Amino acid sequence: MAKTKGMGMTKGMGMSFGKGIGMGMNMNFGKGMNMGKGKGSNNITLTGIILISAVFIFAILIANRQQIQEAFFSEKRYSLEYYYMDTCGHCRDFNETGIWDKLGGLTFNNVSLKKYDRAEHKERVSTLGITGFPAFVMVDNAASAGAGGTPTILASFEEERTYENLLKFIKEYEGM
Repeated sequence: MAKTKGMGMTKGMGMSFGKGIGMGMNMNFGKGMNMGKGKGSNNITLTGIILISAVFIFAILIANRQQIQEAFFSEKRYSLEYYYMDTCGHCRDFNETGIWDKLGGLTFNNVSLKKYDRAEHKERVSTLGITGFPAFVMVDNAASAGAGGTPTILASFEEERTYENLLKFIKEYEGM
């Protein structure tokens, strides 16, 4: 171990920072970059930790993507929100029609489409007072932001659940 003062170089091109004794941390800039005592042993450990951390963070982001999108990317004034239950026959029938997916393929200026599974969003369903499924409600995002995050329902969709009727309902808020 070499004593150093300030930032100095120790024998073998190692570097030590601050006052004290260098602890044998060598940085070799020859063939590849090695940090540590062994030949790349710390690199493998560090790479593994970084890789596992990245996978973990990615998994969290994927699992919570809808909440993240709502919190950060909901720039549109209104949201048509679709609430469903997996155990509801009417909900399954509607999901099988592909109407919601077809609407999701369209671009609207003022209306975003959001889909909520009751099992995963019980608190939101309770806050909105939704008791029947499937349920379609138009929410005013601007009013929700000003009301401490409490959603403000403007209207419930009560027509026959067809592509044309839902599109007409959306367009009522699209021009506002």
